[in-house]
Amino acid sequence: MRRVNITEFRRNLSHYINLCSSEKIQITKNGKVVAVFSSPDSTCFESLTNLYGCLQKVDNRSEYDDLIGQEIMRRCGY
Repeated sequence: MRRVNITEFRRNLSHYINLCSSEKIQITKNGKVVAVFSSPDSTCFESLTNLYGCLQKVDNRSEYDDLIGQEIMRRCGY
């Protein structure tokens, strides 16, 4: 994961947009990470990967879908 300060990020935004398709970029301000810039596909994949294994075994698809929905809501604070 690449780390870049916010001033550098602003100056070379188009470069970092192209770069984020292959790696995550941490954006820092005063040495602290304030944001992570990444492609939407990798973020979605990571979110789904984090859900894998956290759900109990179910017998049918509708129970599974309900559990996924509940877990997503829980992680989002609802």
